[in-house]
Amino acid sequence: MTYKILSNKDVKIFEALGSGIIPGGGQHFEMGARDLSEKWLPRTDYLLSRMNLLSRTGMRFLGKLINIFWPMVYLRQFSQMIHLPEDELVILFHRAESSGTLSSALILLLKVLICPPFYGLKEVKESIDYKEKFPNPKNFEGIKA
Repeated sequence: MTYKILSNKDVKIFEALGSGIIPGGGQHFEMGARDLSEKWLPRTDYLLSRMNLLSRTGMRFLGKLINIFWPMVYLRQFSQMIHLPEDELVILFHRAESSGTLSSALILLLKVLICPPFYGLKEVKESIDYKEKFPNPKNFEGIKA
């Protein structure tokens, strides 16, 4: 799949970030970010495309930095985040979030690019039995770019 903003490396990074934030096999539903990455990543790409150039560049750069440095800092491994299995990604994100440093603020920024695109998917809403308070009409085709 081709993306407007995300490079192939960015796609791998955001997929790994999503797997750490929303792992599969949760209490309420089995799907995780990695299971539906081909559906929520285009939505993340769209969010990035709507940002100004400085914000967009900053978010992509932030992902690249986290990919390299967080495994060293929080797992003491000299490996990139994109090469870690999902269980280690979850541990990594729990440690980063509980560190109380700048990492928790960075995770909040990343969640903006991961959670709304993921939880906005029809499959996820159905699996967690989410009912829209103000649903879109049946013939709604989405936002026109």
